[in-house]
Amino acid sequence: MSDALGKILIVSDNPEFLRDVQADLKNISANFETASSGSEGLKKLKENDFDFLILDSNLRDISAEKLIKKIVSKLPTTDILLAISSQNAKESWANLGIDDTFEYPLKEDELNFKIRKLAKEKRFLAECGLLGKSPQLKKIAESVLQIAPTDITVLITGESGTGKELIARAIHKNSLHKDKPFIAVNCGALAEGVLESELFGHEKGAFTGAISRRAGVFELAEGGTIFLDEIGEIKPSVQVKLLRVLEEKEIMRVGGTQKIKVNVRVLAATNRDLTAAVEEGSFRRDLYYRIGVVKIEVPPLRERVQDIPILVHYFISQINTNNKDENFGITEGALDLLLKYHWPGNVRELKNFIESRAILSSGRKLEIQDVLEYIEKQESSNRQLPVVTGKTSQAAEHDLIFQALSGLRAEIVSLKNALLGQSAGNSKFSGLKPEKIYGSDAKDYRVQEVAPEESLEDLEKVHIAKILKQVSGNRRKAAKILGIGERTLYRKIDKYNLK
Repeated sequence: MSDALGKILIVSDNPEFLRDVQADLKNISANFETASSGSEGLKKLKENDFDFLILDSNLRDISAEKLIKKIVSKLPTTDILLAISSQNAKESWANLGIDDTFEYPLKEDELNFKIRKLAKEKRFLAECGLLGKSPQLKKIAESVLQIAPTDITVLITGESGTGKELIARAIHKNSLHKDKPFIAVNCGALAEGVLESELFGHEKGAFTGAISRRAGVFELAEGGTIFLDEIGEIKPSVQVKLLRVLEEKEIMRVGGTQKIKVNVRVLAATNRDLTAAVEEGSFRRDLYYRIGVVKIEVPPLRERVQDIPILVHYFISQINTNNKDENFGITEGALDLLLKYHWPGNVRELKNFIESRAILSSGRKLEIQDVLEYIEKQESSNRQLPVVTGKTSQAAEHDLIFQALSGLRAEIVSLKNALLGQSAGNSKFSGLKPEKIYGSDAKDYRVQEVAPEESLEDLEKVHIAKILKQVSGNRRKAAKILGIGERTLYRKIDKYNLK
């Protein structure tokens, strides 16, 4: 593969910055363009596709933050490297969607190294056919390329809808068997007897309805790859036979007596905690160690937010390609809300949402209101349903206890406020201070104390700020603890200026 890094745009209104960056990258093979202002840079980005953007954080005509948001919204696959004055400033830029930072004035070879690293990661993702650019996905792509040329059995774990089959296909695509069959079997969707026949085949007359001999996927995938999805749902009797096949490389059809040699690579996936299943006795320990020689964990979409804009634009482009008369799109505000939603159904849910809105939109852009309506609907429909959290039963129990205590505390505070208000002859709090509710460290929550003459809203502000601090700003967790919807929490955060 060529070492050329594609097209690079350098944006700064400082001529010295433009000169220094180009000098530092003189040994890189790429097509360079420069822009002497943020607005000129934005214009060039609209006119051409760039692989990398090198951006000065001290633009005068447009804030770097605003420019980054526009780029993430419109050109999510462009890698952004931001110049900062020191490492201390790095944290303040971390959540904007940039891919890396570098210090300016330049340190020798720092920018050179970082842009080559991003280019390498971009190449890994392209070779694997994976959509995104989050650090987690890049790490998965690197692992895929390392293990693909081997015959090692791989266990892919992650929540439902995260794209585990895509990872399996990426392994097969980059393996020595890529020209051979890839066959996926959903083990959870088949009954025990049907699954055994599906995997190993059966002889004529093996059971009622077996009117002829049938080859199973282990025979059909000879020389290629079998992907066993939802392997945690396999019954113990089939687990025993699967273990023997993996160890001895031979199968026996249902109702047969002859052993048949097979040469296939097995990849498996599950959304269950197999270690817990082993301890419970529902999954064989020896099979677990046999299929989990190498493990790849696919994180949920809420933990790789950087991938959301790329996935959204990809789904939209697919829709517009399949419907040539359509001009479906998305506004910046709507995309911003999609980045904030927690997506319990992961990539599958995101794709379904985009496709369903495209059908209902009649060619218009997806707006903020569309997203808000969807989130509100999901919250109301799931409020009374059990939620898969991925936590241990002990951790989940602790969360429930904590939420119950938080709700009880809020009720006690409300009752105390009512009593104090009655004794004072009005609805004010008559001296109720945050430290009375939260302890002597109330000032650590960086909100003002509630003065005697202030209202219930002031106390609510204190309480919301405390909960947000407890969960490190995770709005989904905060909303659960507070017992309100995320949309309601967003409104209160805006109302009380708690951003």
